[in-house]
Amino acid sequence: MRELKTLLLSTAIFSGVWAPAAFAEEEATILDTIFVTGLKRADELFELPGSASVVEGDGITTDSDTPGAAITRSTPNAYMGGYGQPGLDWVSIRGVGPLGQPANSLDNSVGFSTNGAATSAFGYPPSLLDVERIEVFRGPQGTLFGRNAMGGLINVVTREADGEREFKLRGEYGTEGHYLAEAIAAGWLKEDLLAARLAARFQGQNGDVPNVVVGGDEGDSQLAAMRGTVQYTPSEYTRVNLILGYDRDEQHNNYSLYYQYPDFPTSGSDVIPENTRDRAEGTLQFEHDFENFTFTSLTNLQDIRLYGKVDTADELLFPAVGYPIPARGGDISIAKERDLIFNQEFRLNSSESSAVSWVAGVNYFRSDYSMNRDQDSTYSPYSSGKWDTDITAQTFALFGDVSLPLTDKLKIHAGGRIAHDRQELDVTYTGKGFPTTVSSYSQDSETSDTYATGRFAVSFDWTDSFMTYASVSTGYASGGYERFTLNAAVGEPVVPFKPSTIIAYEAGARTKLFDDRLQLGVSVYYNDVNDGQLTGYDLSSLPITFNFVNQDYQTYGGEIEARAEVVDGLTIGGGVGLNISELDAPTAETAVLGVEEGNRVPNTPKFTVSADVDYRFLEDFYAKLQYQYVGQRAMDLGNTQDLPDYHIINTRLGWNKGRFEVYAYGNNLLDERPIYFGAPYSTTVSTAAVGPGRTLGLGVSLSF
Repeated sequence: MRELKTLLLSTAIFSGVWAPAAFAEEEATILDTIFVTGLKRADELFELPGSASVVEGDGITTDSDTPGAAITRSTPNAYMGGYGQPGLDWVSIRGVGPLGQPANSLDNSVGFSTNGAATSAFGYPPSLLDVERIEVFRGPQGTLFGRNAMGGLINVVTREADGEREFKLRGEYGTEGHYLAEAIAAGWLKEDLLAARLAARFQGQNGDVPNVVVGGDEGDSQLAAMRGTVQYTPSEYTRVNLILGYDRDEQHNNYSLYYQYPDFPTSGSDVIPENTRDRAEGTLQFEHDFENFTFTSLTNLQDIRLYGKVDTADELLFPAVGYPIPARGGDISIAKERDLIFNQEFRLNSSESSAVSWVAGVNYFRSDYSMNRDQDSTYSPYSSGKWDTDITAQTFALFGDVSLPLTDKLKIHAGGRIAHDRQELDVTYTGKGFPTTVSSYSQDSETSDTYATGRFAVSFDWTDSFMTYASVSTGYASGGYERFTLNAAVGEPVVPFKPSTIIAYEAGARTKLFDDRLQLGVSVYYNDVNDGQLTGYDLSSLPITFNFVNQDYQTYGGEIEARAEVVDGLTIGGGVGLNISELDAPTAETAVLGVEEGNRVPNTPKFTVSADVDYRFLEDFYAKLQYQYVGQRAMDLGNTQDLPDYHIINTRLGWNKGRFEVYAYGNNLLDERPIYFGAPYSTTVSTAAVGPGRTLGLGVSLSF
């Protein structure tokens, strides 16, 4: 009931905000045209035959303790879940995503890319440094992005080196020790030939989750990020872009906080958790315009390294589930992971003047993943021993897509992709003498698959300001081996989980009203997922065992999004998402995990609401407000418990005069602690990963 009341209130506010647009005809201005490039060509968002959201870089808040949540904050029916640890966040779009948690670095179900170059689940989210915009495409994007984009695609576009002169310094300081220091330098190195752009950011915040075992607080974070971009334009037909970036994200969050504890969030960990991600990336893009087409080569290399040290036996949690309190230091896990990614794509695009828009290309993707894990355990054979795991994944793909006008108003859009996946596993386990574990075990296995995905859509422009579309598309998420290789501890083979497939139906409309001062989009959809990849927990006995299997499910619903410039200086936007999800009948493997037909898909909110307001007044002053609502979500496959809904409000009030700016900011003003993930240990006891609370502060920037 609370969720419904919130939705009705948010919708009423949302509707009321648009009302002034009809009464301000003389003062209002026309909205800027928004283009997206994530579909490997420049498309006007209004003409796109599919549902998408664009978040401008200036609208991204600096609460980078949860950058993954910041990406989804203004996008209806996009939800971020995760452990609050770098490299271990994931996203579901329209309820399509990992059922529980990603089983390996490629088990993301939603595609992630930066400047069009795909990354793995460990690469999400990138540091939101010097970002021009974030493009979120809902529905399968397998035609152009292949495996693991069956739920949608998130493409982060960084600011390019275009020769425009810019030198800027920015700093923030606030409560909870929040700080930020940022520098940007850009301009021509050689006029009209060589341009460069350099950006750097250092950011952090203190933790506020008390640890009652070792003392101190958990939850603090630090981020260091740098990016350099060089653009070489030897002629009007040729462009070369080199983008080099590095970021280090360090966080100290406990994902096993006892959720029902009276003083939640409080940690009973034997150590302060340590989790870091170091991510280095290089992208080389070459473009040359021929008379009738453009040739593009995109080469990308990523080196992603994760380090984690955690206590797997929280002293507050274990007594609640009937476990004895273990000896301190007896359940420590230390893991070092690395994902080395190479991506090469060659493609041809139609010229901008062509009546028929098309793209065709070939792509090669390779991920070399490794994990070295050393665990001690007093309670579980699956958490005791040393693992040396390597997973090599390769994908070869051929793709094409075309938009063909049949008449002045009617267009058809079609595309297809054929690909071959191969994944190899090499694991060696050494036991530590825990009962039922083996002294050693090794496995060398391989799995592969060849598959095709495609899409077909029809769009009709009824007028210059009203269009409709309908589409059907298919998608695919790779199968493979779970990265923890838990069965090796008891001498059993690691069995690959199946690939997932989806068929998705969508219909929608977009319109421009009040002389293009209001843009409105509506979409409805139905997704049918076969063999959704599932990570579940068998609670029927202790110790808890993990299962990596597959389960069918469906999701359906819709989105409403709007954007308007009401009067000169006042811009508002937002959206409402509805998503209904249902699991199919359980299989023999999923029945023991609590699956029942009709259960909701875990980590899938039924309602999401977002709103953004940007107001410029008295010439030099501005005010910004961002609101997000995320409804209740089922915590587990059995729907035994729910994660609570939450509201996030971020604000900024500032003065900008010439080259100088000063502002006050407030992040999470309501001080609601969002819970991004939960895991049940029984029908009444669960753990949770909690987000940061409220921060208030001041900021200043100087351009020269």
